[in-house]
Amino acid sequence: MMKDTPDHSFSYRITMVVLGLSRRFFCLLPEPAAFFLGERIGDLLRLALPKKVRILRDNLSRSDIAPSSLEKAGRFERQVFRHFGRLGAEFLRLGTLSDEDVCALVPLEGADYFHEAYRKGQGVILLTGHMGNWEMALRRITVEAPGKVHPVIRRIKNQAVHDFIDHHRRTCGKGDSILADRGPKPLIRSLRAGEVLIFLLDQNAGEGEGTFVPFLGRPAATYTSLARLSLMTGLPVLPAVCQREPGGHFRGRILPPIPPELSLAPEEAVIRMTDLYGQALDTLVRNAPEQWIWMHRRWKTKLPGDAPIGPSPLS
Repeated sequence: MMKDTPDHSFSYRITMVVLGLSRRFFCLLPEPAAFFLGERIGDLLRLALPKKVRILRDNLSRSDIAPSSLEKAGRFERQVFRHFGRLGAEFLRLGTLSDEDVCALVPLEGADYFHEAYRKGQGVILLTGHMGNWEMALRRITVEAPGKVHPVIRRIKNQAVHDFIDHHRRTCGKGDSILADRGPKPLIRSLRAGEVLIFLLDQNAGEGEGTFVPFLGRPAATYTSLARLSLMTGLPVLPAVCQREPGGHFRGRILPPIPPELSLAPEEAVIRMTDLYGQALDTLVRNAPEQWIWMHRRWKTKLPGDAPIGPSPLS
């Protein structure tokens, strides 16, 4: 667990200064130049982070959407890293956008699902993943919700990076993060206040922390905390995404709500609901697979009895 006490180390201060200067630099650049530079940084990261490239290749080659040739796989790999380089530039520039800019940039489909749930005053639970631009999705939802919007996050190991992102998200993205390791009490308290929670449910769950559900053609260990919260509160879960479109705009979508399975035994309901969440994320990723976080070890936790995985066919 990370320290809650302030970190005054030299490396912490240097990291915060560098990140702050980077934000200022990207905000001063014209938008096309900032995004071009972000994509070139993505190219550099692909060359500088061979371990992440190997993870991407392994994940992709073992999914059911693996490219049919090495040439296509290489093109896909470049698209992924450029996407995340540009995403970084977009995140740093969030403070330059007004509410009107955000609405013009991200047309939102399915907003009625959100407003119907929000009007009840019982809070709203949104489900998304590390796909498209999830920070822009958060910013777009803050326009629709007059009250607080809370992304439910896991701690980043580097405390300086964690603190910078959290502060930038609050001041520029207008999202007030809640740490997942704080347990359900702050989540329930926020829902009772009629606020919005956003869960990113596409990260690997450790042994004993989740259940296995299909994802991109493979069983993936997935956290069950979201399903348990839905059952506890009786609230549905609304899948959502903000994916980049050609021309620089985004396509924001909120899908029909997934209600809690109150007719099933609790553990059976948790498994069923988590499976439905996995299906929703699977569908959203397939719409723009190059915009998903393939560099994460999504399938690190394996089913008992699984044989060790050999070298990736794309390596």
